[in-house]
Amino acid sequence: MAASKDSTLRTFIVIGLLCLVCSLMVCIAVVLLKPLQAKQIQNDRELSILEAAGITISGDISKTYAENIEARLVNLENGKYVPNDKAATIVGKDKNGKALIDGYNFVSEAKLPDHSVTIEQSKDVAKIRTRTQYMPVYLVKNTVSGGYKSVILPFYGQGLWSTMYGYLAVAGDGNTIMGVKYYSHGETPGLGGEIENPKFTQQWVGKKLFDATGAPVFAVVKNASGEHQVDALSGATLTSNGVTSSVKFWTDSMGYGPYLQRIKNGGIK
Repeated sequence: MAASKDSTLRTFIVIGLLCLVCSLMVCIAVVLLKPLQAKQIQNDRELSILEAAGITISGDISKTYAENIEARLVNLENGKYVPNDKAATIVGKDKNGKALIDGYNFVSEAKLPDHSVTIEQSKDVAKIRTRTQYMPVYLVKNTVSGGYKSVILPFYGQGLWSTMYGYLAVAGDGNTIMGVKYYSHGETPGLGGEIENPKFTQQWVGKKLFDATGAPVFAVVKNASGEHQVDALSGATLTSNGVTSSVKFWTDSMGYGPYLQRIKNGGIK
């Protein structure tokens, strides 16, 4: 006797076919949209770096980025640039053999035992536990007179609720802050989330990272004064402390300290 149209078997067959069709549609969509997603991630990164550098974007973001920014890979231990051949083995290379530094995921690399450095608890003021051996830096070209006028340093550290990711622009003296851009965080909107507010970040411009002895002393504090401090975020003490700690870590010896010292000695090259 033929199976009833309302039989359990027929119901499961219909459900199975529907799930199969939906799965295929999702897989196709993922494959087709992947290049668009990668392009959007690239645009967001380039836009954040340009904003940190204080560069006005007119027209195509990627074109503006290519005209103004040059990416390099830095060995944090000695502060030296990694040669292109070695950098290519670390981050991959394009069809011309150039290292793909722009797409280097230093956060993921910091989680791999063979590619990371464990940070002693006493030195881990940013509360990130590990960091990668190499970090990308972005040199801002002087399109008028040649050379470079500043460098953009990716940095991150723990806030109240989240890891806060940003870009710090430093002048050719290796000390003066030219700008800052926070591009990802999960802090409380209206409180700690104000780290991305231009009213807060504009305070950073012109401030100094180091004191006369070379110690990293930049801080976000209440009633800020002097050339090393900016005003804390109202109602967000722990987020403000997290910002201070992350900047301190990344400008000290475990972070970009050796690299910034090289800049102090010879400028951005």
